[in-house]
Amino acid sequence: MSADTPADGQKVATELSLTYPILSDIYKNFIRQYGVLHPTEGIARPSMFIVNKEGKIVWRYVGAEANDRPPIDTVLQQLAAAK
Repeated sequence: MSADTPADGQKVATELSLTYPILSDIYKNFIRQYGVLHPTEGIARPSMFIVNKEGKIVWRYVGAEANDRPPIDTVLQQLAAAK
């Protein structure tokens, strides 16, 4: 999910050869609801959510800054635990 326009999201998806949609939240409604709005920059912080089969968020990571992302090993462990 991004605060960018749909056109900008599609451009990024194309450039990165992504096979999944980039959701646009230009009004930042969901970004605020998920608690990932950067307090000073007004953009979504890098975030990752793992949702189980029942639709419950079982793990979340919200980075402090643009380059703050969880280690892949941590993500894989959390995914395995969520099964």
